[in-house]
Amino acid sequence: MSGDGSGIRTRPLLLWAGIGILLVVAFAAAVGAVQRAFYSPAGFVTAYVDALASHDVATALSMPGAAPTRAALTSARLPADASRELLRSDVLPKLTDISVRSDEELAGGEHKVTVHALADGSAVTADFIVRPAGSVLGVLTTWEFASVPLTVAHITVAHASTFTIGSHTVDPRAAAPDQPESAFSVAADYLMFAPGRYELGHRSLYLHADPTVVSGSPGRTTEAVVDAQPTTGFTAAVQKQLNAFLDECAKQQVLQPAGCPFGVVIDDRVQGTPTWSIVSYPVVHLTAGATAWTMDQAVGVAHLSVTVQSLFDGTVRQRESDEKFAVSLSSVTIRPDGSLDIVVAD
Repeated sequence: MSGDGSGIRTRPLLLWAGIGILLVVAFAAAVGAVQRAFYSPAGFVTAYVDALASHDVATALSMPGAAPTRAALTSARLPADASRELLRSDVLPKLTDISVRSDEELAGGEHKVTVHALADGSAVTADFIVRPAGSVLGVLTTWEFASVPLTVAHITVAHASTFTIGSHTVDPRAAAPDQPESAFSVAADYLMFAPGRYELGHRSLYLHADPTVVSGSPGRTTEAVVDAQPTTGFTAAVQKQLNAFLDECAKQQVLQPAGCPFGVVIDDRVQGTPTWSIVSYPVVHLTAGATAWTMDQAVGVAHLSVTVQSLFDGTVRQRESDEKFAVSLSSVTIRPDGSLDIVVAD
């Protein structure tokens, strides 16, 4: 009887022991899952990129080591005065298909975590360097960015004063105010989130730039140039003003209109007053100069009608002649009010 009773008492103990083992295993698995999701280098970086995907700028920048302080930017060898104007949710691209491609342990306990995603449908990749920052209950390691995870775009706007990003128009002189109001090209440094893909451009009444794509890497500076070029409207406006200038020249009833690109010298005696008309206007082609738009020499034709008397035999005749001339523009600038300032070259 005693042998049977001992067997009965052993079975509940074995049952509870098995349950205990299962609970320990489940707890360890749960801790491991939490550690992988929240307390691992990959989990920390994923949380950061997920915040960007949600356009939650405040959360992303509040993560340990993410704030772009002057000290952090200087330590990362990034421009300490870079503008924060583009660290805003409404210029962030749509991030999807976020995945960690690799987690490489570096010297000193740091990790390089490589993240892949789609930014507005285009593939982007970013490497983040993180390091241990402490622990929770002595078991779960917390992490922080070892270097600020932002990128810097040095944006140059050639031949214009602003650029567009999304629905916004940005003036680099606000970020770098030492540039003169009349500068033909402007530039400034801008902090931007990574991974990302940003399209920059320019659109105004007289200028247009094809999209320039910026896709920087954390902790690095990338160069971007927005190359503004004349629109057909700009060329037409300059052509109109040049034609008007030549028409005014043609109103001068002299052989050599003052300040004008055409004129003739006649050795015979002129009777009456010469009259000019423009047969064909030079065709405007604008190119970017060092400080303004310019136009190389273009050819036009003016018609002269004048009565002359020969000094040799005294005969009188009506001279009708087409006179070719060349004109160039040394400076074409767009004033702040949108009007044009055009200087005809001497």
